[in-house]
Amino acid sequence: MSQTTPQLEDYCRKSLVFAVQLLGNQSDAEDVVQSSIEKVLAHPKAPKSGIDLQKWLYRVVRNAAIDRLRQRSRETTIDDVNISVEQPEQESPERQLEREQIRLRLSAALKTLAVHHRELVVLRDYHGHSYDDIAEILSIPKGTVMSRLHRARLALREALNNESKDTSFEAR
Repeated sequence: MSQTTPQLEDYCRKSLVFAVQLLGNQSDAEDVVQSSIEKVLAHPKAPKSGIDLQKWLYRVVRNAAIDRLRQRSRETTIDDVNISVEQPEQESPERQLEREQIRLRLSAALKTLAVHHRELVVLRDYHGHSYDDIAEILSIPKGTVMSRLHRARLALREALNNESKDTSFEAR
């Protein structure tokens, strides 16, 4: 059991990041992850360790996050999506500013995507999951993951281009 605990803690941290990226709200994400962990630990058929446990937890977190988004859409609009970008320790202030501007642009563009596109980009590009893992997490065929991810990236590119055009227009 001692080997499972650090592994589960790591999966919980990753699931929290995933939930924050989907929900855009730390408090909601923490609630979703906590309830998801309770469900996974209580479910008799849930895997006890390994990548299967991680995929199971991601699936439960995703479903709970979608439920929360549906609930929230009836009440209010989605908050900013929080994207974390790793930063080297010894970085110039100019590079830090540039990195922060990129993070903000990505966050704004990702926020414009539909949830089914956003979750694909987040799972693949931020969490590094394989197409097979994503297919299992989302319960869809691998081919569907690949085609939806392609469309999601095109939509993200378009959102970034539109935001760039809006910014250049405002600068004039």
